[in-house]
Amino acid sequence: MLPTHRDKFILRELIKQTLEIAAHDIQNTRRELWSDFNSLQTHQVPIYILDPLWSWREVFPQKELLCEHPLFRQYENWLRLQLYHASFGDDFITEPWITVFPEYKNEQPHWHTWGIQIEMERVEETLAFHFTDPPIKNPEDFIKLIYPFPLLDEPRTREKTDFLQDAVGDLIPVLPDYYPPNTRSLSYTLGYLLGPQQMMYQLHDQPEMVHALCRLVSDASITICDEAEKRGWFTNVNLTFSPIALIQAMAYNREIPSPGHMTTLPMKQCWIYDCAQEFEGISPEMFNEFLIEYQKPIYEKFGLTAYGCCENLTRKIKYLKKIKNLRRVAVTPWADIEACAELLEDKYIVSWRPHPAEMVGSGWDKKKVKETVRKAKEIFERYNCFWEINLKDFLTIEHDKNRLNDWVCAVRSTLD
Repeated sequence: MLPTHRDKFILRELIKQTLEIAAHDIQNTRRELWSDFNSLQTHQVPIYILDPLWSWREVFPQKELLCEHPLFRQYENWLRLQLYHASFGDDFITEPWITVFPEYKNEQPHWHTWGIQIEMERVEETLAFHFTDPPIKNPEDFIKLIYPFPLLDEPRTREKTDFLQDAVGDLIPVLPDYYPPNTRSLSYTLGYLLGPQQMMYQLHDQPEMVHALCRLVSDASITICDEAEKRGWFTNVNLTFSPIALIQAMAYNREIPSPGHMTTLPMKQCWIYDCAQEFEGISPEMFNEFLIEYQKPIYEKFGLTAYGCCENLTRKIKYLKKIKNLRRVAVTPWADIEACAELLEDKYIVSWRPHPAEMVGSGWDKKKVKETVRKAKEIFERYNCFWEINLKDFLTIEHDKNRLNDWVCAVRSTLD
């Protein structure tokens, strides 16, 4: 199926709108803010809304997309999402380029989980799944694993790129983004291969087996990173045009290359991001023993490390601080804000993630938002923290298309 002239026209109009916003002076102001902030040079507080994809579907149903070709439909959605995000007034940067993710020869079957199909059952009508038969139960099961190095499918990748280049390449740079998967998230891998519940038992009952699996995955990840570096897959535009940014924030800084004119980079000039949600219920000591000790050699091959998603890292920060190039740490709704502030002080970025339901979810309460932000501000300023406000993981804005802009206005008025 080839893109139609109508598909190309739709994308071109969206590109023109995007470029108009990208040319505003505010974008450079935000670049300066993030560059100083991420390099611990300003206490000005960035406000960032991460991945508004779920709320986007409330205000713009997918059935209203106009493109017919699957690839163009995907980019139409992403471009409309970028334009929607630009209306919030947060410190998101609209960039004057688009990127193309590669196609892989070994994408199927299940290459992201080491070649193993994971047996899962949905828990009733929730978003949760139950792992019915985890594939790794003893060391003999390691033979099932398939080395997950991504094998680029050049013809299919070139076809995607050519379609977009032909449609909009005269308006905007169309750039490759080959940021390698499977370079991080040992926690995720252990959770899938061992089963999240079973993993908790095996950390006690079969620690040597788990250590062996950790070594295997860590060593493979290092090899994948080294190979990706040789192939020029690390660049300064990795994950700059996608719903979730590379470090769950804007990657600008003054120590390693920032996004801009595309440049191939060594790992030592790149960010790496990781998290350990599957280890939420695991002790800090085991978090260190089974994760940090194996992931630390990977992180330190990079320039700067950002860590944390939704998990409570309060009691684990002391081990995260062993990472020499650690720069950003997530402080989530379940964390002890003051304890985290005291541990991180002005040595790291505090990525504060207030509870999304309280911020923009059910029952919009501007007074509650301002009170929550004010209390956090008092704590972080007490410890001289470099802190940002990072709103993420909200599944509803109650179909209120102005909700996120209203939230940003309330937050900014509280910070002033």
